[in-house]
Amino acid sequence: MTRYIIALSELGLNNTNLISLLIQHPCDIVNMFENKNQNLFEKYLDLLPYYDLFSDSAAVASSLSKADDILAKNKKLGIKTTYLTASSYPKEIALLSNPPAILYYKGGEFADISSKSIACVGTRKPTKLSYNAVNYLIPQWVHEDCSIISGLACGVDKLSHQSCISAGGKTIAVLAHGLDTIYPKENAALAKRILETGGILMSEYPVGTTPDRFRFVNRNRLIVGLSKVVVIYECDEKSGTMITANHALEQGRTVMALPGNITSRLSRGTNNLIRLGATAVTKTEDILEELDITIQSENTKENIKNSGKIINGLAPNEKLVYDCMDYEPITIDEIIEKINLNIQDVSCALTMLEVQGLIQKMSGQKYAKVL
Repeated sequence: MTRYIIALSELGLNNTNLISLLIQHPCDIVNMFENKNQNLFEKYLDLLPYYDLFSDSAAVASSLSKADDILAKNKKLGIKTTYLTASSYPKEIALLSNPPAILYYKGGEFADISSKSIACVGTRKPTKLSYNAVNYLIPQWVHEDCSIISGLACGVDKLSHQSCISAGGKTIAVLAHGLDTIYPKENAALAKRILETGGILMSEYPVGTTPDRFRFVNRNRLIVGLSKVVVIYECDEKSGTMITANHALEQGRTVMALPGNITSRLSRGTNNLIRLGATAVTKTEDILEELDITIQSENTKENIKNSGKIINGLAPNEKLVYDCMDYEPITIDEIIEKINLNIQDVSCALTMLEVQGLIQKMSGQKYAKVL
C-alpha cells in the first residue's frame, strides 16, 4: 500500500485528494495501478476525474519507479513511512484539519513518546532569558514525563532538544525537508543524539526534498499538532514563531509565552501574545496545570526544596563552581576564567554537581544549571 500512496503523490495528486482516497477508497488504490480498468473509475464517480491520469501508462510507470526509488533510499537510511490510515500514524496529527497523507520518520515510534507533549519554539538568536528559561523549565517537565516537540532550528529549538535529552527525556524534531539531510548542518550531531536517545526525526517530505522557506511554514502546523501546549520563548512580532502561535490558536491548542523586558525586540512577540490572552509562563507549574499534572508537581517543589539543602551542603570547590554558573551553558574553560581553580578541581566539581542533579552536561562540552 505504501508504494502506491507515494506513487499517487509522485503522479501529481495533491494532499487533499490523497486523503480523500485513503479514507473513501483504501481498497481501490492498488487496483487503480494494477488493473487500470475503466470499470473501476466508472463504478465510483468520484474516481472518474483520475481516469485520464491513469490512462497515461508512461506517467504511471514513472510514478511507481519514483516511489520504488524513495522506498529504496528510505531502507538504506533507516527511514520509515506511515500514512494517514495506518496504525503507526500519530493520532494527534490525524486530527489536524490538513494532516499530511504521508509521513516519513526515523528513530522510535510515535506511540512510545509521552502524550504529555510540549512544543517549545522561539527565536534563532536567543538571549540569556531563553537560555535560562529552557534549562530551568524543561528538565522539570521531563521529570514529570513530558516530551518536547520542536523544529531542530538554531536557537530555542536546539536548546529545547538539548535540554530534554540532557534531562533523560525523549524529543521529536519536525523537519522541513527530506530526512536524507539535516538543516542546518551544524545540528547533525544533535539529530544523531535525538535518535540515540529514543526520539524521532520526522517530515512530511520525501528524501531529496530541499529546505525551502515555505516548507518551514508548513511544518510549523505539525509541531503544534503533536503538542498539547505550545510554549513561546522569545520572538519578534513578525517572525516564523508567531506563525506557529497562530497555527496553535487555529487548532485550539493552549499558547503560553515567556514574558520579557519591554525594551527587548525579542520580547515584543511574546508580550503581545500575553496581552492578547496567552498565559504567561512564570513557573514550572503553569505548564503542568495545563497538562492536568497536579500530584507530581508537588514532587517538583520538594525536589527544589531538597536541592536547596544539597547546595548548602556542597564542598567548597563545588559551591564555588556552582555559584559561577547559570542556566546558560558554559564551558570548563569559561568556568576556570571566572574562578581560581585548576582544570582537575573544576572537572571533579562538575562531576559531583552533575551526580547530585544540580547541573546537566550539554552538547559541546558545556554545562548548565538545572536548579
